[in-house]
Amino acid sequence: MGKYIIIVGECGGLSHKYTMDEKIKISFTGEYYNTLDSKNRLSIPAKFRKALNPINDRTFVLTRGFDRCLLLYPVNEWNKVEEQLSFLSSMKGRHRDFVRSIVRYATYLQYDSQGRILIPENLCNFAGINKEVAVIGVIKKIELWSLDEISGKSQDDLSEFEDLADEINF
Repeated sequence: MGKYIIIVGECGGLSHKYTMDEKIKISFTGEYYNTLDSKNRLSIPAKFRKALNPINDRTFVLTRGFDRCLLLYPVNEWNKVEEQLSFLSSMKGRHRDFVRSIVRYATYLQYDSQGRILIPENLCNFAGINKEVAVIGVIKKIELWSLDEISGKSQDDLSEFEDLADEINF
């Protein structure tokens, strides 16, 4: 195992993990609430913007999630998603449909000088996002939820996850 220097941010913030050869791993954590402006722009929390390493050049990829939410990937993490998708067979209809369902809605976004991204209207409609948005860090990506949708998810009984937690020795 290599040696690491770990810098952990404030509670609910970010953490950086630097290997001795200067590779950077980022982690998005925490939940924040924000409001879309009249042009569907959303301010990305400063802690999440700071977590991006320079290779991302302020660029994210936004796409539909499997739940009624949107997924926001730093461009370097999106490249890994594309690589995994490229291993699926274009000869199998199910594989084609799956890849299409992920990439057809994907859009590259750069946040502006005020840290805002423009969310396309079709993606807002899919996620039921009208005004209020829950911005949730999920390790390598960020989820964007309407408050109505995420409140339903938050009501889930955590005991349902006991088996999974045991499986991964959590």
